[in-house]
Amino acid sequence: MEIPKRDVIGILTADVRLYYDIAKFLKSRNIKFRLLGSRDSIPLDIGVILTSPEEAESIGFTPTIAVKDIEPAMRKAIQAMNGTGCCHVLIIGVDPGPEPGIAALSNGRVIETREATSPEHAADIILGILSDYSYSQCVLRIGDGSPEHRDRILELVSGSFNYVEVVDETRTSNSIRGFHTDAAVKIARFGEELEYG
Repeated sequence: MEIPKRDVIGILTADVRLYYDIAKFLKSRNIKFRLLGSRDSIPLDIGVILTSPEEAESIGFTPTIAVKDIEPAMRKAIQAMNGTGCCHVLIIGVDPGPEPGIAALSNGRVIETREATSPEHAADIILGILSDYSYSQCVLRIGDGSPEHRDRILELVSGSFNYVEVVDETRTSNSIRGFHTDAAVKIARFGEELEYG
């Protein structure tokens, strides 16, 4: 029998408001999740459980994450499911512009994509990603287009990365609105593209 991939977040809480808030957040990010009952056995596809701080001790499942703030808890959950601890390189790719696209990669896997409303919002997202994920080194790869927006983002996150690379985004950009995150993923993978063609 094939073992299912553990790629679903379980929500196990008696706090209805917390369940609603977590579910709404995960739906907005297209992350798979399931509501679990306290008397049910944990399905094999559950990779991590989110619950309230008060209930965390009573749940016999590892990893279980106590949710105080939803976004950092979600990032810890994604990291736990991907099996990436502190000894890996976190790469953040940015497609600069008035509405920058952002992608975070860990061990070559996309762990988060976001579209910001401004360079300032992009910097807030980037700094949030850096504070919520564990890593041994962090790399920022940012496209060379839109110099005014690019330089503003670089100024706001200055000093936060081990390495910063400005990359040629000629082959990464898409003129269609709403594809900034796709371009950000390509920018984050820029070195891989050069190496592997």
